[in-house]
Amino acid sequence: MRSRPRPLVIAALTATAALASAVVPVLAAPSKPIVVRDARGDVTGTLDLQRFQLSLEEDRRLRAVVTFAGKVTAADMLARSGPPGSVCLRVWTAEDADPAAARPDRLVCVTARTRAALRATVLRQDGPGLPQRVGSAAITASKSDRSLIIRFAQSDLGAPQRIRYGLESTRRGCQRPSCVDRAPGGPATRRFRLR
Repeated sequence: MRSRPRPLVIAALTATAALASAVVPVLAAPSKPIVVRDARGDVTGTLDLQRFQLSLEEDRRLRAVVTFAGKVTAADMLARSGPPGSVCLRVWTAEDADPAAARPDRLVCVTARTRAALRATVLRQDGPGLPQRVGSAAITASKSDRSLIIRFAQSDLGAPQRIRYGLESTRRGCQRPSCVDRAPGGPATRRFRLR
């Protein structure tokens, strides 16, 4: 005859299962939307960052909202000479990444396709040379033309559990450090849990 499980063992197993089900969702919960603010007027030009928010949507895509001190259009990013203007989310996907010593391995960049249209692209930077395109992102502008809303898939980042990130805008036609605006400022970054 098989012996019946002891009541004490059954109670312990039930308690363990309940505890596991309660703890797992907490550990796996993504970060709440994170807002980063930047000083107005710390750089010249139209791509003066003022506010940036990163969040996770219900469909699991990442949503970045970038707000500038004034109105920004595609025409503001086109350059007659030199590099075009751009806005890039800089992402470090490795758990042990040191943003002060290593460049980001993913970029989500907004540039101008034409004077009237923007485009957003997800890029991978594995080593020396130019970054490689790995996906596209949806880009829309707010009614005020002061904010850009960028949506992109987690899978284009390689599906890490956590990321470090920062935002960078570069004024068109300029390669000087003074033409770059970063939020948060300098080499600082923020952390975001994806899963």
